[in-house]
Amino acid sequence: MSLSKSLKDEFFGGWTKFEAFWLILFLAIQIGLFIYQPDSWIATIAAITGIICVVFVGKGKISNYLFGFISVSLYAYTSYTFKLYGEMMLNLLVYVPVQFIGFFMWRKHMTNKNTLNTAGVEEVIAKALTAKQWVLVILAAGLVTYAYIEWLRHLGSALPALDGVTVGVSIVAQVLMILRYREQWSLWIIVNILTISLWVGMYLENGETSLPLLTMYIMYLCNSIYGYYNWTQLVKKHQAG
Repeated sequence: MSLSKSLKDEFFGGWTKFEAFWLILFLAIQIGLFIYQPDSWIATIAAITGIICVVFVGKGKISNYLFGFISVSLYAYTSYTFKLYGEMMLNLLVYVPVQFIGFFMWRKHMTNKNTLNTAGVEEVIAKALTAKQWVLVILAAGLVTYAYIEWLRHLGSALPALDGVTVGVSIVAQVLMILRYREQWSLWIIVNILTISLWVGMYLENGETSLPLLTMYIMYLCNSIYGYYNWTQLVKKHQAG
């Protein structure tokens, strides 16, 4: 298969009409938001590439890591300007290198056989946690969260408790994503709710927030719910194969 055909399939192949509408709607809202109430170009590009990234993750497309790298790099800078040091360090020190790690780990576990999409476009082979693994995930999330909250208090973060919980759960969710577990989406739902609260909290406390990024996380929440559904179908399909 030629490189151009592979790229065409990766970016444009395997979408249902609903999923294509879903992505276009999200992007249109962000662009419309920028036109209505211009924010920084950095925050807007971070939001747009972030939306593309999470929608592509939901589809099991490996190219999500390209858009993820752009988004988390720019989001780290924006978080720094708002003194959300936990968000900044999470994105710069964890999410940026994870984009490279995740790409190479997913690359070994892609398939175009027995795929959920009817076009036979490559998608990641998804897995599901056992009950014992779930217990370990909860314990890990608790320990990471506690340690990070204490560290953020030491740094003087604007909202250390909420910022720390968001970061702790995010790190565990990111690990589950790299390892291709469906249950990442359960944690992303929690993370998205917490992050929405974080940016709303910034507005209530300081009278300022980033509207594109707040909107982005509301879209992330919607996508996480759909992502859990779609990955449940991926698990069933791949186990059947």
